[in-house]
Amino acid sequence: MAKNKLMTGVVLGALAGAAVSLLDKRTRQDVMNKSKKLGNNASYYATNPSELKNSVQGQVTRAQALYQHVQDDVQNVTEKVNELKELTPEVKDMAKETKETFMETKDAVKDAKKDVVEVLHEDPQKLEQETKSDSGSSSSGSGSSSNSGGSGSSSQNKTQ
Repeated sequence: MAKNKLMTGVVLGALAGAAVSLLDKRTRQDVMNKSKKLGNNASYYATNPSELKNSVQGQVTRAQALYQHVQDDVQNVTEKVNELKELTPEVKDMAKETKETFMETKDAVKDAKKDVVEVLHEDPQKLEQETKSDSGSSSSGSGSSSNSGGSGSSSQNKTQ
């Protein structure tokens, strides 16, 4: 019994809403125009059922094409997501390796800076003597053996 009252209330509410909305002149004209158009279409398709069949088949064909297009797009996006999932660890590893390389380079630069600062803080006269002894030994001898001898003497001076 409650179901009947519900349906009765829904129908009466819909009729009351329709009646109130038809009080507006524009709404009445719009409803009349659409009703006439619907009636004309119904009578046309009633006399030409093959046209209705062709129209429905065209709509079905367009819907299938749209469905296929959407399905292809979804598959394409899924493939791209899978590719990104595969590439992400590789990119992460590359970034980690690059970071490690930069850190190694940074440490090497710090060590070089430290060596330069140590050399600059040494006794200037000692530094001049080492420079002169290095240039004197390399200009007097020929070949690489005298260069290595000069380097050996400068390293001996540093250790003394």
